[in-house]
Amino acid sequence: MDNHEIICSCMNVSVQDLKDAIKNGAKSFEEVQEVTNVGTGCGGCVENVKDLIEELLEK
Repeated sequence: MDNHEIICSCMNVSVQDLKDAIKNGAKSFEEVQEVTNVGTGCGGCVENVKDLIEELLEK
């Protein structure tokens, strides 16, 4: 997965934005969402984003 890939088109959030939020201390989907606003538009990306965040947190 490309770091520049937009994972939430409503809020223009990239994979790198998620990684940065985690690097800066976010430890859950909700904390990443607070920082990035991911999934707060239409909500269509939420399940995929939750899975990706879980995967990133395991690293």
